[in-house]
Amino acid sequence: MTLCECIALLSCFSRAEDGGDLTEFDRPQVRTPSGKAAVASGVVDFENAQPAKESDLYPWGSVTKMFTAASVMKLVGSGKFRLDDAIAPLVDDLLGKMAAKDPSQNFSSVEELWGADLAKTTLRQLLSMQSSIPDFDTATPSKGGGISKDPLRAELYTTPNHFYKPTELMSVPWVANHSKDCQAQPFVGKFCYSSTNFMLLGMALAQATGVDSWAAFNQTAFLPDYLQNQIRFANSGSPKDAGSVPGYDRTSYNRAPGNLSNHNNWEVEGVFAGWTASNVVATAAHIADLSWEIWKEHSLAPEALVKQMIPSAMHIYGMGAFNVGLFSGGVRGPLGQGYGHLGATYGYQSIVGFFPALTVSVAIATNIETDKQVRGIC
Repeated sequence: MTLCECIALLSCFSRAEDGGDLTEFDRPQVRTPSGKAAVASGVVDFENAQPAKESDLYPWGSVTKMFTAASVMKLVGSGKFRLDDAIAPLVDDLLGKMAAKDPSQNFSSVEELWGADLAKTTLRQLLSMQSSIPDFDTATPSKGGGISKDPLRAELYTTPNHFYKPTELMSVPWVANHSKDCQAQPFVGKFCYSSTNFMLLGMALAQATGVDSWAAFNQTAFLPDYLQNQIRFANSGSPKDAGSVPGYDRTSYNRAPGNLSNHNNWEVEGVFAGWTASNVVATAAHIADLSWEIWKEHSLAPEALVKQMIPSAMHIYGMGAFNVGLFSGGVRGPLGQGYGHLGATYGYQSIVGFFPALTVSVAIATNIETDKQVRGIC
């Protein structure tokens, strides 16, 4: 979808609130106070020439982080957490219980993994991507025409039937016993993206709910009732097992520049590596609903805390939310304000955004991953 098409779409819904007629849509899944629209186009299964349907399920990757952040804010609102609580006391009991049952887990506390200083990392720092905890994701796009490298991707494709537990990803050699210097960057402020942060937040949620393992944590319980049978969370298996459409990696990672892959990841269990950082599966319409419930209805967390999730005008990230207004093709003022999350996970790309001036929630998913991660939202 081009910028002009997106602006026209949003203008259409703005007019609809004043009694206008909704008759044409391109590819977005949209919710406004006046109603909903879900449209699908293209092909989702190239091997079988299967056309896209509105009811298709997609892995949404890091869009999960927006939901995890809202779940944390819910417990902040109830008094179980404070944003400046250190992470270690919130997860160490659970890590210890799991280590006692799983000989392959070679740590039982945050300090064992990252030392005493990083054990003091706060919920606020994790939510804001301002911690020094390394990312398990190894994707390193090329700068200057060399090879884009992603060792973890190569490993996932070599062992497609292996599901990576969150504790396993926390202890991989490039994460355990490492830290990164998280400094402020020009234009975007302090921002050090790490999906490991959101697995730790998942551990905090799991411990707070009283379960004895990460797999026993019920993410669904944090959803509004009407979405609990619509949105899934993949704690095992592949996209195929989760009922999703196939996903195609057409990046050049681990390949010569310009030599694009065409890897079908439908049966690769590593697509869901990351747990509460990247395991949501749903239709685009239901992700638009989820965004609506977080940002408009405030049904997941109190409004005052949801407002703290919103990025400042010139900062790329808030607490579990990207400043999608920065991706709006130069639109300024109220119409250029939007927040939500991007998703990119081994064969799938997505974006969800809420635009308060228009009171519209837009979600778009695709089952083709490209180097530039182009998404059709304005």
